Amino acid sequence: MINGVGVDILEKERVFTIHKKYGKRFQERVLGDSEIKAIEGKSLNNQIRFISNNFACKEAVAKALGLGFTEGISLKEIEILRKPSGQPFITLNGNTDKVAKNIGIKKFHVSISDTKKLSMAFVVGE
Repeated sequence: MINGVGVDILEKERVFTIHKKYGKRFQERVLGDSEIKAIEGKSLNNQIRFISNNFACKEAVAKALGLGFTEGISLKEIEILRKPSGQPFITLNGNTDKVAKNIGIKKFHVSISDTKKLSMAFVVGE
């Protein structure tokens, strides 16, 4: 049963501007530990793409939960990782995981698309 749906779109230029100003501090504020490891060694353009795509996805997850970033929902506790095939998947940690389970969401389905300028994510909570 579908318990929540979320979608978000984000301009990559916004992420680039914030990343340029704050660098690793920005990454550490919005990415979980596994996501930070996933971007190590990537070029700046690929880091911006990864962060932008993941940020849009995290926003879509928060919308699918129906709470936004309230009730203890944390950007860092929502991790968007990739299978070897490139398919994205969502892992929740800490309080965010507890909140999802409390409202009946046990699994997420995600699709991420991007262009040179935009990142878009669509999430379904089941």
